[in-house]
Amino acid sequence: MNLPPSDLRRLFNPKAIAVIGVSNREGNIGRIIFERLVPSLRKLYPVHPRETAILGHEAYADIAALPSGIDIAIIATGAAASVEAAAACAARRIPFLIIVAGGFAETGPQGEQRETHLKNLVQQSGCRILGPNSLGIFIPRERLDTIFVEHGDKALSNGGGVAFITQSGSVGVEALGLASNVGYGLRAFVGLGNKCDLDELDFLEFFGRDPETRCLAFYLENIAHGRQFLEKAREVTRRKPVIVLKAGRTPSGARAVSSHTGRLAGMDAVVGGAFRQYGIQRVVDDEELCDASKCLALLPAAPGNRVAVLTPAGGFGVMCADYIEVDQRGIPLSMAALQPRTVERIRSATLPYAACDNPVDLTASADDGMFGASLDALLADDGVDMVICTTFFSPPAISDGLIETVANRARQHPKPIITVTQYGPFTNLYLRRFHDAGVVGFPSISRAVRAARFLVERARILASLGVNP
Repeated sequence: MNLPPSDLRRLFNPKAIAVIGVSNREGNIGRIIFERLVPSLRKLYPVHPRETAILGHEAYADIAALPSGIDIAIIATGAAASVEAAAACAARRIPFLIIVAGGFAETGPQGEQRETHLKNLVQQSGCRILGPNSLGIFIPRERLDTIFVEHGDKALSNGGGVAFITQSGSVGVEALGLASNVGYGLRAFVGLGNKCDLDELDFLEFFGRDPETRCLAFYLENIAHGRQFLEKAREVTRRKPVIVLKAGRTPSGARAVSSHTGRLAGMDAVVGGAFRQYGIQRVVDDEELCDASKCLALLPAAPGNRVAVLTPAGGFGVMCADYIEVDQRGIPLSMAALQPRTVERIRSATLPYAACDNPVDLTASADDGMFGASLDALLADDGVDMVICTTFFSPPAISDGLIETVANRARQHPKPIITVTQYGPFTNLYLRRFHDAGVVGFPSISRAVRAARFLVERARILASLGVNP
C-alpha cells in the first residue's frame, strides 16, 4: 500500500467497500451502514460468518475470503473484535479502515492497549485507520454515507463547499442536522473519533488541496500535531477559510476533554493566540461553527466593515444598528453613511413615509420592487461594504418573488448580502429557499451581524498574509 501521507483519494472516492459485522438483523449497526451505502452504487462486500446474503449482496464468511481491490473496510464489531478484524484487513492489503466501535483509549488502560495495537498495525502494514470510535465519512454528492445515526442526510443531499471534520461524532451530526434545516452546503463530513492514525492534519492537507472545498470547519478537543497543523493552516487559509471550534476552553472543559478522549486539551490562551497568529478563525460553539462555515463558503471577504441595513420593519433596523455598533470579538463594524444620491434613489423608489437613511425602513407597505430598487442603490454606494437585508414575508405586498429579487443581486454583485428571515412556523422553509437560491440567510439579527464580522475577520486575515481578497 504505502500511500503518501495525505493521499486520501481512495477513502473519499472508493470503488469497492467491505462492511465487517453486518447482519440481516434489524437495528444491527453494520446493516444500517450497509443500507446507507447501497445508493452509492459502489461494489459492496458484506462479511458475516453465518449469513449468505445481505440485502441482495453475496456475503463472505470472513475477511480472508474477500476479493482483492477493496478500498475501504468498515469495521462495525465490538472493540476487541475490531482489533482482530483490522489485522485481517491489513493482511489483505485494504488501504483504509474505518473502525466504528468505542472502547479504546477513552475507557482506560485496557482500551489504551487496544488502541496501541491499532497504531502498531498502521506502522507495520501501511494501512490507514479512521477512528476508532468514528462515524466515518459522508460525501453527499457521491451518496457515500457511513453514518449510522440520523444526521440530516436528505436535507444535505445537494452537497456544497464545506468540509466538516469533527472529533466528536455527536457534535458533528447534531450541528449539521440543525444547520441543514435552514440550508447548509456540505462537501464532506469526517468523524475523527480517537485519531489513532488519521487526524485533523491529514484532512487539513487533503481538503486544503481539494478544488470542491471552499471552507474547512473543525471541531477539535485536542490537536495531535500542533505546530504542523498551524503551519499547514496558514498555508491553506491563503486560499480558503479554516475555522476551528476548539473545545475545553475552561478548566472544567479541559478536564472533560481528558475524560472524553484520554488526551490533554492544551492551554486555551496559548491556543487562542496561535490561532490568531496563523490565520485560523476561532468560534466558540456548534452554532457559530456552522454559521461561520456556511457564510465563508459562499461569500467573499468583506471589502470593509461598513454595513447598510434594509428592512420593512423599523424595530429590526434599530436592533441591527445596535448589534453592529457594539464592538464584539474585537472585530468592529460600523453603520455605513449613505451618500446623498443613494438616499435620493431610495426615496424616489419607495413610499413618502419610508425612512431612507441607514437603516433603511421601507415599512410594512413595501413591495418586492421597492426592495430590489433600494438594494440596488445600497450596493452601488461606494460607502457601503455589505448589506444586511431583513426579508420578511408578512407584509401584504411582499411575495415569494422577493427570494429571487435578492438572489439576483447576490449573484451579480461582489459585495456580500446577508439576509434575515422570520416567518413564524415557515421560517426554516424560507431560509432553505434562500439557501437554494444562493443567498446566505439566518433566522435572527444577532446571527446575521455575527456573520458580517466573520467576513471582516476573513479580510483581515488575508491582508495579514499579503493576499488580495
